[in-house]
Amino acid sequence: MIIASAPAKIILFGEHFVIYNQPAILASINKRIKIVSRIALENKNTIRIETNDFGKKTYPLSILKNTDHNSNNDFFYPIIYILKRIVQNTEKINGIDIKIESEIPYGVGLGSSAALSVAAVASIYGLYNRDSKKNEILDLAIETEKLIHRNSSGADCVISTYGGLMYYQKKLNFRPLKYSKKLNFIIINTGVKHSTGELVSVVERFRQNNFTTFLKLSNKVTNICNNAIEALEEGNIIKLGKLMNENQILLDQIGVSNKEINKIIDMSLNYGAVGSKLTGAGGGGCILSLINQEKKEYFLTNMRRNGYECFAITIENQGVKVKI
Repeated sequence: MIIASAPAKIILFGEHFVIYNQPAILASINKRIKIVSRIALENKNTIRIETNDFGKKTYPLSILKNTDHNSNNDFFYPIIYILKRIVQNTEKINGIDIKIESEIPYGVGLGSSAALSVAAVASIYGLYNRDSKKNEILDLAIETEKLIHRNSSGADCVISTYGGLMYYQKKLNFRPLKYSKKLNFIIINTGVKHSTGELVSVVERFRQNNFTTFLKLSNKVTNICNNAIEALEEGNIIKLGKLMNENQILLDQIGVSNKEINKIIDMSLNYGAVGSKLTGAGGGGCILSLINQEKKEYFLTNMRRNGYECFAITIENQGVKVKI
């Protein structure tokens, strides 16, 4: 039995623009997906996948050799894809049982698909005695996540694999960042599911129709990220919150915010957040608010009183974890 888990993520700065090679700052958080894989003792000719959110499904073992599998609308297809890739050169394959337990709300911008991909790759590699390194897990996880989000920048899989607080720039580099003061974040769930692919298309249309404006906004994102690195190192929470608010204005301009998101952000600022913005694709999903410790309970009480699901999070310094 192999147990692997990978964390969810928040994007502090730079979502959407990161697809166009602008920098982003993101962090893994203390919400995880855990995947338990084992060779089946019974039903040796099947693959059984069970989740705490999406029920269970059984596949014939022969699906691993089936190139015609219809992946459309099959939530579990990424798991089947990972299995195919890992066992493709394995002579004898027995049945497999896989159990998925998630603490991460699905489809709200917290990187559930990346965490699923990373944890599944790590768990299944271990099942077949593959002594995989993090870079190998990452490569296959990114490949897998692109089945779910075709235009993925890879950032979510990177932070879920390595953990911590990170500066990321597509195809260029990623590196850990230091922060000198504890960061108190609150996640507020708008309750509105979104399609990352559709929102990426919204931004692409904006870019094509407003190319000069988009370049100016991209330069602003780069400046925001550079200033945020200084604020994190200085422990300047007020400056960090102000930069979050500036980033939100840019996200509103490119069309991924909306009235409900803006209403929640205004409300969160009124209840004491020093900075508040959408995190992830937008169009719904989650709001990220930075709060001073002494205001946290007041903030949570009032947001919940207004009917919103919200919870405090901390930065998770560990990425993917594997236990045999």
